[in-house]
Amino acid sequence: MIRRERVELDLVDAGTPLPVGADLLERYDLWLLNDDDLSYAKIRLDARSLTAVTAHLSGITDPLARGLVWSALWNATRDGELPAREFLAIVAKHAGSEANVGLLETVLGNAALAVRSYVRAQHRADAQWAQLELAAHQLDAAEAGSGSQLAWARAFAAAAERDGSESERVADVLRGHEDAVPLGLALDADLRWRLLTALVATGHAGEAEIATQLASDDTGSGRTWAVRARASVPDAAVRVAAWERAWTDLELSNEHLDATIAGARAGGRDDLLGDLPTDSENGYFARILPAWRTRSIEIAKRLVLGLFPETIDTADVDAWLDANTEAPASLRRLVIEQRDRLARRIRVRAAQPA
Repeated sequence: MIRRERVELDLVDAGTPLPVGADLLERYDLWLLNDDDLSYAKIRLDARSLTAVTAHLSGITDPLARGLVWSALWNATRDGELPAREFLAIVAKHAGSEANVGLLETVLGNAALAVRSYVRAQHRADAQWAQLELAAHQLDAAEAGSGSQLAWARAFAAAAERDGSESERVADVLRGHEDAVPLGLALDADLRWRLLTALVATGHAGEAEIATQLASDDTGSGRTWAVRARASVPDAAVRVAAWERAWTDLELSNEHLDATIAGARAGGRDDLLGDLPTDSENGYFARILPAWRTRSIEIAKRLVLGLFPETIDTADVDAWLDANTEAPASLRRLVIEQRDRLARRIRVRAAQPA
């Protein structure tokens, strides 16, 4: 798919008609607004263009045009206009052919977010499994030693953290088994930690494996990964302890705080935290204002954003906002932004086809 026509116009009113006839509009399969990314705009694809990119997105030769199409698809998904599972189907069909590594990483990140945030609960386990299998397949199919291969390996590890059905393959890759490691894949320390954390989060590895990996990578980065892995154990007592440590351990560095929070929430298992995040006396909303007043701005911001409860209703957030009108404006802004993210998630899930 290549560009055949280009139409320039200025947007001067709320509505601006294209200065072309119906015959020209009907001549082409795809009309791409804001081609060349010349303006700040959220664009939509009309029905005919959506059909075209669903079938032929990876055939668009211009990487910038592909990026604009991927962006349009994602914005439609997060606005609830394109069903999340349709977006994921497009990813499954075309992401394996995406040669631009930066664009591929963005697409894979958006796909993971779509599964976590926008797919209905009754479809989520299937969607998580499909993402895991897609990543496993593309990891084997990717060009040896390429950036795309590494992107798919990281996506595989991230998906395996939420679905343990490929734990044997993950463990074999981690051990470096010849028949499991794709040709050209560099098993560096970062990737090894990602794979190990996936095993820990799904109950297929534990302290012995963490200690072994840390002994081979006793660096600042390795110690941070070990903090995350140890907090990822799928046991309620471990997760609650990590959640508590994030709030109370004043010795945690920024990196170790992030790792502790990520471990407490590993695999999307907020169920392991029970009622703690919304407990009226010791929970999230009882802690954010004291944390803001007593901790550094950077630490407090990480706590407010990283530990925001995922399983509450907007009414709980509104109650805190109404009761804390005199709270610092910067704190209220963060909470309002998190409320907006929560409301979007609820709204988009409700818009998904049953």
